[in-house]
Amino acid sequence: MKNCIECPWVVRNKNNDTIINHSKKWGKKHNCHMKIKGTNKKLWCNDTEFQCVGNKNYFVSSKTLFNLE
Repeated sequence: MKNCIECPWVVRNKNNDTIINHSKKWGKKHNCHMKIKGTNKKLWCNDTEFQCVGNKNYFVSSKTLFNLE
């Protein structure tokens, strides 16, 4: 699965860096802000159907890197 064109894990800016740093600091998964329509994106709701691909790849690689299960 590919990242969306505005994925915070690919496109770097101050707002995206804030999302990434929060996710890394607290170990939180987040939803893709492009897949959910409307003004209430529910970014931090852990919904596997809408999980951000970049965020998912980060957690998969960190589990492999640190041998976490």
